[in-house]
Amino acid sequence: MLQIITLRRFLSMLAIVALSLVAFSYSRLVYGVDQDVLKLNRFVQASKSTGPSMKMFREGRDLIEAQDWQKASDKFNTFISEYPKDKDLDAALYWYAYALQKQGKKEEAVEPLMRLIREFPNSSWRREAEAMLVVLGRGEAIKQALDNDNCEVKVLALQSLFEADEDKAVNFVSDVLKSNRTDCPTLKAAAVSLLGSHGGARSVPILVDIARNQTDLKLRLTAIRRLGEQDSESVTEELAKLYDADRTREIRLQILRAFAEMNNPRAEAKLIDIARAGDDPALRQMALRHLGEQHGEASLNELIKIFDADRTPEIRSQILRALSERDEPRAHAKLLDIARRGETPELRVEAIRRLADRGNESIEELLSLYASENEPAIRQGLIRAYGEINDPRAVAKLFDIARNDANLELRAYAIRRLSEHEHDNPQVVQQLISLYDAETNPDLKVSLIRTLGESEDDAAVRKLIAIARSDQAVDLRKLAVRVLGQSKNPAALKFLEDLLK
Repeated sequence: MLQIITLRRFLSMLAIVALSLVAFSYSRLVYGVDQDVLKLNRFVQASKSTGPSMKMFREGRDLIEAQDWQKASDKFNTFISEYPKDKDLDAALYWYAYALQKQGKKEEAVEPLMRLIREFPNSSWRREAEAMLVVLGRGEAIKQALDNDNCEVKVLALQSLFEADEDKAVNFVSDVLKSNRTDCPTLKAAAVSLLGSHGGARSVPILVDIARNQTDLKLRLTAIRRLGEQDSESVTEELAKLYDADRTREIRLQILRAFAEMNNPRAEAKLIDIARAGDDPALRQMALRHLGEQHGEASLNELIKIFDADRTPEIRSQILRALSERDEPRAHAKLLDIARRGETPELRVEAIRRLADRGNESIEELLSLYASENEPAIRQGLIRAYGEINDPRAVAKLFDIARNDANLELRAYAIRRLSEHEHDNPQVVQQLISLYDAETNPDLKVSLIRTLGESEDDAAVRKLIAIARSDQAVDLRKLAVRVLGQSKNPAALKFLEDLLK
């Protein structure tokens, strides 16, 4: 049976290096059954033959379509035996081999393919036969394919060569990368990626040289990505030297990503060094972001130290984000401390927002902070956080603020944030209606009408209709009509139609 797992890995590799292969040509090489059946159907439909040979060929086609490989191979073998002079013999040879390899009979599949190539050098099926021989791992077919002018066939042959003989494959890659030919750029990209995934330790010097000295930026980035997968101290050291020596933004970003994916102390130390004192603010922020994804005391300690020492708003903002993404209790405690005692309201509000990102884990601290806080901007930040946390305690706090807070602006803001809980808590609409009925302040009633208008709940629509019909305040009735006009609810549309009559 064809090495499907290998082919899937090969497809994944191609996606990583962004090879722009033509879909039709590539589908021939990877033998997707649906694509093959479509091609076979097109061939049969285009044939003008109606005799017994075509009848048998069609029967073989039906068996391929049904994926009955044993009967399909028998059928095409019979065709070859009974119609040795038929004009479609080359096609029959190919599909006979195809059905054999689907059964795992690789050696048996070679003979009809070689016969097709030998006896029908101009056949439209020759390319498919050559590609299948490459996939079957035939040494002579691989060599011929590597000499082929077709880039897609060469890429597939190189994959097979790595599977069959890594030493020869590494040598071939070295030759390809030294070549100045530009007629097959996809081969170089595939060569670098295959070298990284198959070459092991012997690929490192070649990949380092590519990362340093290649003129093609995409090949350099691919080499760095593959080096990052090696995850060794020596490779980390080479990448650290390259980071310090090269000012190309894309190269440095790729090296940072490689450090983030590695799991060794040197990579973490270099990330910390860049985050602490890098010469590019944007790259410092990226390093901080990656540190937030790390685990361990060293990186967490450094994040906290940098926050305390650096007053750059962008850097501090990135550290707050990084702390929010870590599970350690100390990260949570640092965020909470900043939310309570940060130097500026803006910093405190952002810390509150990042605590809200952690969900229910922070709800108790955020609820208690509201009672001890007098700064309106901080309270507004807390209200926004309650709107983002899916927890009944957050909803209850928003209703308490909406009913009882002495600050009318904060009450109105709490009402607006309640709309974010409507889908998770069906009781929210009923409570908003109760708030409206009990409220006397017209500005807050306006906020409640607008909030009800954002709801898709039928109860909200019914309440808006009732307000539009009979509220004592004409302005509120008009607002309810306008809000209903933005609704797609059938009851709202019916009410508006009745108003026009």
